[in-house]
Amino acid sequence: GGWNTGGAGGLGLVAYAVWPTWERHHVSEALATLLVAYFRYFQAVANAYLRPGSVSPAQLDQARLQARLARSNAEASVDRVTTEPGARNESMHLLGAMLASPHRFIHAVMALEAGLSSRRPVPARDQFRPFVHTVELTLHSVPAALRGSPLSIDDLPDLRQHHNTLIHSGTGSPASYAVVNVETDRITNSLNTLAELVLQWVRSRPLR
Repeated sequence: GGWNTGGAGGLGLVAYAVWPTWERHHVSEALATLLVAYFRYFQAVANAYLRPGSVSPAQLDQARLQARLARSNAEASVDRVTTEPGARNESMHLLGAMLASPHRFIHAVMALEAGLSSRRPVPARDQFRPFVHTVELTLHSVPAALRGSPLSIDDLPDLRQHHNTLIHSGTGSPASYAVVNVETDRITNSLNTLAELVLQWVRSRPLR
């Protein structure tokens, strides 16, 4: 009986040594859920810029709270993975980076939301809508990749090109667009980094 128990435990450690596939799937889903929640929060903030008055403060609060909850769940999932036997340092580093990039993204979106409360928020420029669309495409494609859909970097829109077009548009004072220009730059950087990290993670994932 004791030999059987020890043998089973040994087999379990061998399985973990190649990576607990079920746990990798779980953490991938938690990260995908996080990005979907961030997608919805970004949509709410972007719509508030594009169609003033169309999104209530309560709707913004709800979207932000859902994003915060998804963040807590993703962090808990990553923490669980780090305690599994056989967890590899490079995988832990990659998971940490995959949490850091969305964190920078969400802080930029929160700063955009704060800009809505100014006394006279600047109207959205025409090029803001195409930029929003590219962000939405990215935040749709990257979680799908975490859930198993094929994705390559060439499938993603060029966020930097759209951001450059955005910051060089508009007829008002450049200072009036400063917050939007800065925070959309942070969004661009964070999502470009995130996409590369997720593609790296997906490539390293063992076949199920």
